[in-house]
Amino acid sequence: MPTSLPKERCERARDQLRRSDTAGVARLVEDGLGRLDDPGNSCAVWGLRLIRADLMRFHGNTQEALEYLDGQEKLCPPTGDDLESLIGLKKTRGYCLGLLGRYALSHDLIQQAERPASNAGMRELQCEVRQCQAMIYYLEEDYASSDRVFRLILAASAELGGWYFRANALWGIGKNLMIQGHHREALPRLEDSLALFESAGVRISMAIVWSEMAVCYLGLGDHRRSMELFESALHIQQEAGMVRSYQVVLAHIGNVYLQRGDYLRAIDHYRRALELARQIQDPTSIEKWSHNIRLAYKRLRESIESLAL
Repeated sequence: MPTSLPKERCERARDQLRRSDTAGVARLVEDGLGRLDDPGNSCAVWGLRLIRADLMRFHGNTQEALEYLDGQEKLCPPTGDDLESLIGLKKTRGYCLGLLGRYALSHDLIQQAERPASNAGMRELQCEVRQCQAMIYYLEEDYASSDRVFRLILAASAELGGWYFRANALWGIGKNLMIQGHHREALPRLEDSLALFESAGVRISMAIVWSEMAVCYLGLGDHRRSMELFESALHIQQEAGMVRSYQVVLAHIGNVYLQRGDYLRAIDHYRRALELARQIQDPTSIEKWSHNIRLAYKRLRESIESLAL
């Protein structure tokens, strides 16, 4: 197979992954790798392998993605001069480890990826690494560091152009404001991000932003608008097989019911979210949804006791 074909497929797959066309990406990757008699360790082939691992992670199979990369690296590691693949391997492995709660090792690998990308002037790849870094900080609840890194990406997006990095950076800044309770301040950032994703036709990213906006509306007391956005996001995420995002939205809908005083429905949504969190081995969500279940039961008991008085 001509070497240009896997490279071309890799570039197309990367663009489609940014647009969340997971079915199209899967076809490109599997067809590209399947056509190779001797896959080898070229940059383009490793690019397809890394995208395959991203697809596994996207569908909640984070541990499987790590095991896949470990196996491929043992069989045919990237060459020493293939800086793009070496950086991509550290980035992807580091991000997966962070999602599994192994933060120290995650940050170490992500820093090992970010430094050579910066030194080599690989600005786009550096921003991809930083996006992973910002999300791991967010999962650790280090919102100041997460916001700082997202703002670095926003500044770089002016130089790089296009919609992708600017949309993600605005979303990340809004997300950090949202989680800290700054709901009014978060909404303009999220709305700007949403407009970019809408212009690019990226429905899955739109759904993610809707869910952040829904949290803001819930915090501002608009339960109706919050539930509308959550339900719209839930439909798209279920359709796309986005287990990680889907379980978060389920839990947030539980929060709406909790605020309404409908504790049994809240518990039902938290339990469904917890089951999925355990399935994808998401320690942060397991802890949060377990806490929410206990809280909902506590509120339910208090409600029953107040009626008995």
